[in-house]
Amino acid sequence: MSIPSPFAQVNHVGFVVTDLVAGGAFLVETLGFSRIAQRKGTIAFPGTDRTTRLFGVDAEATAEFAFFRLGDAIVELLEWRGPNRSSVPAGNSDLAGRHLALTVSDMAAALDRLRGVGGVEVREPNDHGYVYVTTPVGLELQLIPAP
Repeated sequence: MSIPSPFAQVNHVGFVVTDLVAGGAFLVETLGFSRIAQRKGTIAFPGTDRTTRLFGVDAEATAEFAFFRLGDAIVELLEWRGPNRSSVPAGNSDLAGRHLALTVSDMAAALDRLRGVGGVEVREPNDHGYVYVTTPVGLELQLIPAP
């Protein structure tokens, strides 16, 4: 007998980037996301341990965040600042490595667009035609051809 899950659906996925402004511009201008204007802000609780209690990060850490939409998917970008923060993005094989997978209707056009953006690294396609891309803000993409 299966126990019903209290978890209904994915609300959004969050990614830490090196620069929130540049990351947002990349999502909007390069990938076609729209910004969700009312969902942005700052995380800061100076002089308290609330940041540690809420997010598990150094008490002096602060962050800016913003939300973006593509179709039905919502992505949050965060730029954290503070002590004890690693500035090296997790690789695909690292613990907590991550990527944002996007279905692409025209792979050639998508790759041409991405290759025209400074700091983007486009890798070779795998046997299924999936292409991994590193962005200039530390976000890894996986491009999947539409059926």
